Amino acid sequence: MSESQNLRISESQNLRISESQNLRISESQNQSQNLRISESQNLRISESQNLRISESQNLRISESQNLRISESQNLRISESQNLRISESLNLRISESQNLRISESQNLRISESQNLRISESQNLRISESQNLRISESQNLRISESQNLRISESLNL
Repeated sequence: MSESQNLRISESQNLRISESQNLRISESQNQSQNLRISESQNLRISESQNLRISESQNLRISESQNLRISESQNLRISESQNLRISESLNLRISESQNLRISESQNLRISESQNLRISESQNLRISESQNLRISESQNLRISESQNLRISESLNL
């Protein structure tokens, strides 16, 4: 993730980072979201949001990205781009808030490919981003906002 990206999670989502770079939201903090980054820095959202990235595509946050958690439990990377998860768990990235990860991470979302997730919307990312998600499976967001990625994609 570039330094120009902010990651914000609303007050309803308590965010903790342990020494091993684990990011956890416990059931007592928010039963609908359990966000974990394991020692290998894989992103996992369990229970209602099963988002998994395999070891081959680990999410890495370097020291230069200065991960900060404010008093309101917002996760901020920089000031120019905010990644916001609202209370309804919708994920929105506007044109000025595109998520970009360096070429070594093989994940890019261009201005024309803004990520928006509503209750009925599926996540689509093009082949040029080295991340394939079909309409019929792999990443689905239901009314309960569950994210599912099939094992066959090894995300």
